[in-house]
Amino acid sequence: MKLKHLKSALSSVPTPQFIDPNITLEQYATSPELTSYIIYSALQNEDIGYGRSVLDLGCGTGMLSIGSAIVGSSQVILVDCDETALAIAHENMEEMGIGEVNEDDDDEDEDFCAVEYLLAKINHVPRKDVSNSNKGGRGRGRGRGKGRGGRGTPTPSSAPIEPPQNIGPLDDGIPLASKCVDTVMTNPPFGTKPGNSGIDISFLRTAVRLAKRSVYSFHKSSTRQYLIKTVESWGYEVDVVAEMKFDIPKLYKFHSKDNVDVDVDLIR
Repeated sequence: MKLKHLKSALSSVPTPQFIDPNITLEQYATSPELTSYIIYSALQNEDIGYGRSVLDLGCGTGMLSIGSAIVGSSQVILVDCDETALAIAHENMEEMGIGEVNEDDDDEDEDFCAVEYLLAKINHVPRKDVSNSNKGGRGRGRGRGKGRGGRGTPTPSSAPIEPPQNIGPLDDGIPLASKCVDTVMTNPPFGTKPGNSGIDISFLRTAVRLAKRSVYSFHKSSTRQYLIKTVESWGYEVDVVAEMKFDIPKLYKFHSKDNVDVDVDLIR
């Protein structure tokens, strides 16, 4: 699928933004444009698409799940701790015709995407250092695709990431087996609100536990060096696939501007 077609399809999602966002959860939806670049990058790396299973951790309105399904992924699991957000995601998926089975459809239809919804919350203890004590691994911090709002086509990364075995079972609150999906995508809270310090790392730890192939995650560019060091300490390789601008619209009363661009890294 071409990038322009992906953008067009995602632009038709009926409810891309939260109706009544929860500031304590730092709910900021992933825009259709930004989503298209993430999905396109993952597709180029063959991390999603036909035969692949994808988990959207902290799915919000379901944009990453919808994008994964549009490009042909065989299974998508949406996980969120907010019932309202999960309901919006469910409605968006249905409106886009994803996960529906018609009587005339063949049960073995290769284009069918199995969809699951899970209400669950990541256990998080606010702290500065959530790195694993097991050191090792290599890391690469290359930035690509710099551009406003995610503009700038991401390029394919290296070979698929096969997680090492040095992260044991975690009591992370997500009732799913380790390595249960090929790829995990997540747009975690940045951890800027009280009680959320380091929560993006908690999301990332859970993501690498669940994925058997790769993880795609957004993080503030200002945390890049700490993030790379942390992921390396877990024994993984990390690549900054693209440097982007995350457009945050005026959603909350304390927002004084109509929109603010935050520098973010898309990591794999």
